[in-house]
Amino acid sequence: MGRRVLFIVKEIEGAEPLGALYVAGCLRAAGHDVRFIGTRGVDVLSQVAAYDPHVVAFGATTGLHRYYLGLAYAIKQRFPSVLTLFGGPHPTFYPDAIFSPGIDVICQGEGEDAAVELCDALERGDDHRSIRDLWVKHEGVVYKNPPRALRRDLDAIPDPPRELLYEFDDLLRRRPLKSFTTNRGCPFPCSYCFNPSLVDHYGSSWKKVRIRSPEGVVNEITTVQRQGPLDVVGFRESIFVYSKRWLREFGERYRSEVRLPYYCHLRADMLDEEMVELLSWSGCHTVNVGIETASERIANEVLDRNIKMDRLKRGIRLLKKAGIVVFADNILGIPGGTIDDDLATLALNIELDVDYAAATLCTPYPGTKLADYAIANGYFSGDFDAIHESYYTESVLRFRSEREKRQIENLHKVFAVAAALPALLPVWKRLLSLPPNDFFYAMFRSWYLVAHFTDVMPRKMDLEHAIEGLRSVFGVFHGSDDNVFEMPEDEPALVVDQREKASACDTTPAPLVQAKRLVRQEGVHVR
Repeated sequence: MGRRVLFIVKEIEGAEPLGALYVAGCLRAAGHDVRFIGTRGVDVLSQVAAYDPHVVAFGATTGLHRYYLGLAYAIKQRFPSVLTLFGGPHPTFYPDAIFSPGIDVICQGEGEDAAVELCDALERGDDHRSIRDLWVKHEGVVYKNPPRALRRDLDAIPDPPRELLYEFDDLLRRRPLKSFTTNRGCPFPCSYCFNPSLVDHYGSSWKKVRIRSPEGVVNEITTVQRQGPLDVVGFRESIFVYSKRWLREFGERYRSEVRLPYYCHLRADMLDEEMVELLSWSGCHTVNVGIETASERIANEVLDRNIKMDRLKRGIRLLKKAGIVVFADNILGIPGGTIDDDLATLALNIELDVDYAAATLCTPYPGTKLADYAIANGYFSGDFDAIHESYYTESVLRFRSEREKRQIENLHKVFAVAAALPALLPVWKRLLSLPPNDFFYAMFRSWYLVAHFTDVMPRKMDLEHAIEGLRSVFGVFHGSDDNVFEMPEDEPALVVDQREKASACDTTPAPLVQAKRLVRQEGVHVR
């Protein structure tokens, strides 16, 4: 019969949770029953009681982890026999989440095979303490397991079963923008990104990009087209394409079978005339490129981008010449930078005439080299629980003064508007010293919404979506989320580290080694 697995997704109304969906597809293929629910307007505990799952699964970025750890604890308090599985970026890079009393298992890295092996073991009543990619808490003992070898053939992984989302809310099916991926892995060492941390976990094999076949990608898109409205395709991997040969084959199929505009992510310094021509020919409407900072010193010494600014500028100009919309990512408040550096970044966006100048506040996520740098140089306390759910609100970093912090946070809110209306730049600069206010935040949301629907990812919007979008500008959403519970304190546990006698390429279970007692010292786990 299989295990019943319930995925709980906060903000399920946003972009599809592809990571969780890939795991769900593998679980279903292995004979397990899977459901998805959101949290807004939903009594989660009642839904858990109604479905009676064997496993409740969550995936979280840092910031959202507080919400999920609180919810997991509430679920375990009421349903102690349920096994809670915590995956996604936060437990991957901060596996000490296993010590939260509501969590039974955390998954590091890609979760498809580990989740199937876990549920298969639970179904058979087998020992599940030695499954690779998992840290398992069982009867007061935490078992740390080594990583497994990466799947090289991505085409063998079932497509994400989006119908599980639509069964929860048909509005998700009717959304005209849907997300896809073409590859996994990344060869670049950017310090603010998760990819170098996955190299630490999996070894150098993570740098060897695994690429889906053009046929597999296009087949998935045409399947989704048959399920509901689709106006624009969003490719969500770090870098959409590495090979012109792959892009030519993809373009032939995409132009013939899909015929929709698409959005993708690329490094501008990788582009040349031929690649840009192929992008345009194949149907690319928008490219998301990372400018991040105008300072080549900060880009290479702090962000580890290994980039030359002249090549970045050339790539963006090639995209503009080809008529491709340029969505530029920028990071403000980088450790070692100043408000003047961030204003120079704004000036570079204006110089390059990008179509949308997006900005985020620099966030030292756990497991990143940027976090290590920020802690070592006094820019960050190291308290990852202080990180906000979104890098669009305020910074957790230390600045030279409170005034500069306020200026940078305000610049973030007006960055896109200032880049689009440079004639008003003197006005924006005078406003940066104002206290944080709802007007700046509403302007930030409004400009983002309008630009995305009319330029970046143009798509039709029905009345229900339009109303929801307008509400979001002012932070008002359909249905409240009443499933907010306080994040519990971590609990000490015995630790069995099973990684010491295993390698990532070894597929045999690692032997148990002698447990070491976990102690607590000034809030830090010491093993």
